[in-house]
Amino acid sequence: MARTGGTAGDPLEPLRSTPWLTEAHRKALHLGFIVLPLMILYQPLAWPRGRAEWRWALIVLTLAAIAVDLVRIHDHRVARFFRRFLGGLIRDHEQFNLLGSTYLLLAALLAVEMFTPRVAAAALGFTVLGDGIAALVGKGWGRTRFFGKSLEGAAGGLVACLAWAAWLSRAGILPWPIAIAGALVASLAELLPIPLDDNLGMTLFAGFTMKLLGAPS
Repeated sequence: MARTGGTAGDPLEPLRSTPWLTEAHRKALHLGFIVLPLMILYQPLAWPRGRAEWRWALIVLTLAAIAVDLVRIHDHRVARFFRRFLGGLIRDHEQFNLLGSTYLLLAALLAVEMFTPRVAAAALGFTVLGDGIAALVGKGWGRTRFFGKSLEGAAGGLVACLAWAAWLSRAGILPWPIAIAGALVASLAELLPIPLDDNLGMTLFAGFTMKLLGAPS
């Protein structure tokens, strides 16, 4: 999420602050999920391959993540374990809710189920890169608040989404108008107060936009 932060003076000073470094650690895991859309596109492993296998793989991963979250939320001993080792990486609202990584797996499952592999991978890439970069830019340099986020962070997320769209077009995965439309809708979904987790909102809105515009299979 794009949030406000940072200090005046040295423009790189926010990168040395504890809040930004904590956010960087949190978003490093989020950005690492970029391997998921790339694997969906290029199928580098013997399994999973194809829509059916990806569906089952993501069902297993998502159910496992939800189960861990439920135990973490309701078992005080497990909750203490998470706070001890991952406390700084868990947001306040995630203490009694699903983790962002769980929502991202759920978004991947829904995308694979509802869209073609190209659209699913493209939408997930917008979510991973757009949301991750928006959070880092917003935490470091966010000043102008808008619906609890920052326009600076949103701009950073938009640039990341446009870069992903440019790669999608350059690699021949999607026509550039469709890729650009997906980038714009994903960025808008990240900024606006839509009552969905960003991982779900960005993926679904971008995916449906590209699908409706006639993205090739």
